[in-house]
Amino acid sequence: MVRIFCLLVLCLTLYPLQGYALEPSEKLLFEKNSLYQYIQVIEDTVKKERYVRNQKREFTQGGIYVNAPDKLLLEFTRMSFVSLAFLDSDPKDVLFVGLGAGAMPRYFSGRYPDAVIDIAEIDPDMLAVAQKYFYFKENERMKVHIDDGRLFIKRTKKKFDWIVLDAYQNDYIPFHLTTLEFLREVKNRLKDNGVVAANIVSPFRNKFFDSMVMTYKKTFPHLYIFKGKKSGNFVFVATASSKIRDKDSIEARARKIQSARKFDIDLEDFAARCEACEAYEWEGAKILTDDFAPVNLYQHQKSGAP
Repeated sequence: MVRIFCLLVLCLTLYPLQGYALEPSEKLLFEKNSLYQYIQVIEDTVKKERYVRNQKREFTQGGIYVNAPDKLLLEFTRMSFVSLAFLDSDPKDVLFVGLGAGAMPRYFSGRYPDAVIDIAEIDPDMLAVAQKYFYFKENERMKVHIDDGRLFIKRTKKKFDWIVLDAYQNDYIPFHLTTLEFLREVKNRLKDNGVVAANIVSPFRNKFFDSMVMTYKKTFPHLYIFKGKKSGNFVFVATASSKIRDKDSIEARARKIQSARKFDIDLEDFAARCEACEAYEWEGAKILTDDFAPVNLYQHQKSGAP
């Protein structure tokens, strides 16, 4: 693992990644090869939108409306908040794994000012970008920890009501944040009725999607899946409790939260998209574990091995 990491750092240093050509309406505000990834901040002067991206145009890690920075721009960020409907009460202790532009924790903080928010972000350059270009600010109740998300979860003694997993490097989730062992650590950091929300790339761009479904299903008592209409992203919602949530109760709770906390996004509409995980199950999918690397999974799929 150490050798692979060192090789990655060497490649980023000797062979800088190149971004894509900008559209006429776009201007480049910032770019850098950080220790972990290529970061690009772009503003669309026509749409009045600002994004943090990598070298792939189609993958945006975060963004804001320039003239309304407190609104959530991206569908997957809005959809993630439907997971609050699975909580029986307002969350008091919250963890975000992955900062991006900082839009989600900032939005949450504005509606739950009494909650204590921890954010685990491995890349200090991403924090600097969120602060300079996306109006993100830490405060006495919202703190960023520059740490690998898995290590933070392993080391912390806190338990959380709500954990949001949104740690991407380029257009993939680091593999060690997808495995059975990691998800068990996440589950152990949840309170009895806690909930996990995870942003997952669609099956069309993620050949491990089926395995992710089965790995979450093996870890948590219940898994619910929400599909984006525009982005193609999925949000997995996994619960620590064995209590089953039917669609009517999820929609009713979403409606109550939206009214009480003055959400400017349609939580009830997102709640109506709830799908049973059975629609995405495939018994032949390999459970992701620490000792079963992506290359092994790819070979397993190619060979059709049992």
